[in-house]
Amino acid sequence: MTAYGLSVLLVGVPAACGRGGSDGDDGHAGMTGGTTVGMAGRAGTPSSGGVTAASGASSGGSSTSGASGRSSTSGASGTSSSGGAAVAGASGVAGTLGTPGGAAGRSGSAGSSGTAPSEAGASTQGGAAGTAGTPSAAGSAGQDAAGASGESSDPVGLSWPIDCIPNDTCVNLDYPDIDADGQAHDCTDASYVGHEGTDIGITFDAEAAGTAVRAAADGVVLFAFDGKYDQCPDDNEPDCQTPASISAGAMTGNTVCTPLGPYCGTGSGSCFWCFAGGNVLVIRHEGVPGVFATRYDHLKRGSVRVEPGDTVTRGEKIAEASSAGNSTGPHLHFEVWSTGFYELGDPWAGPCGPNTGPSLWAYDPPWLEP
Repeated sequence: MTAYGLSVLLVGVPAACGRGGSDGDDGHAGMTGGTTVGMAGRAGTPSSGGVTAASGASSGGSSTSGASGRSSTSGASGTSSSGGAAVAGASGVAGTLGTPGGAAGRSGSAGSSGTAPSEAGASTQGGAAGTAGTPSAAGSAGQDAAGASGESSDPVGLSWPIDCIPNDTCVNLDYPDIDADGQAHDCTDASYVGHEGTDIGITFDAEAAGTAVRAAADGVVLFAFDGKYDQCPDDNEPDCQTPASISAGAMTGNTVCTPLGPYCGTGSGSCFWCFAGGNVLVIRHEGVPGVFATRYDHLKRGSVRVEPGDTVTRGEKIAEASSAGNSTGPHLHFEVWSTGFYELGDPWAGPCGPNTGPSLWAYDPPWLEP
């Protein structure tokens, strides 16, 4: 699905910018004047890539990118999948003085850029309203928002961001490897080194029927992009191709970019982020320990229900999963930013870290909410 994380430090650059990316990973914070793009996926898992850029003049830096993606195809049963061929990523273009350059290659997952790009998506199941004084159980997939009544309190942590269950209605699950040591949190081999988010694959039948992506926690929408073709890869579709260059506010090929704004660190400086997830959402959270924001990539065209500035609640349906942007099959790339823009966090806790505990999920496993 998604993975990777390349960064480039430019000599003599006075300011740093955050990172961004698309499915799988984000990049790392970068200095003004250059961008880094990277992405990698693993066979059998769809993914996408992204890029990030910093603003300001500098002594121009080179950008790098690379990625291999994995694709998945669904069986007739709707739950089986077979690995697909990886798609190689193209190298980035060196930036010129004062101009961020470089583009993420196709495939894999989110790539890093500028300083780092990211990507991700998630949804939680909605709950039906319970009777007075009694908290309700989780509702069936397809409801627009989580409901609850009674004296129950919101859980601490993130809820599962998509209406599918691993080893049942999800066809694959790829964990992050944000420290790029080749191991996931549970010491198994990473889907691909440097994977920056959790990739959750679905069947083509589930994509066609509509699989809800849900807000992992209460928050405010920071960025929202829709309108891109959502059946990538497709060599004849412009929205599936990696752009030759990136700039603030641009929406070319598989990549969408934020305007220039106070998007460095926790909200300072002047930066913009580019995501190769095609149709992408980023939600800012407060009051969730260890979580600054979450990112959702590769969304179905026309399914995004929210706009920047909207307040969303945990479990609210915000979009549907598909295969937009730098993706090789239908899936959700769900990414966690822990302390600031594109400062990645691993929601899964385990002995091989980098998160050795506690988990950032509200439940264990996260898809089995009471």
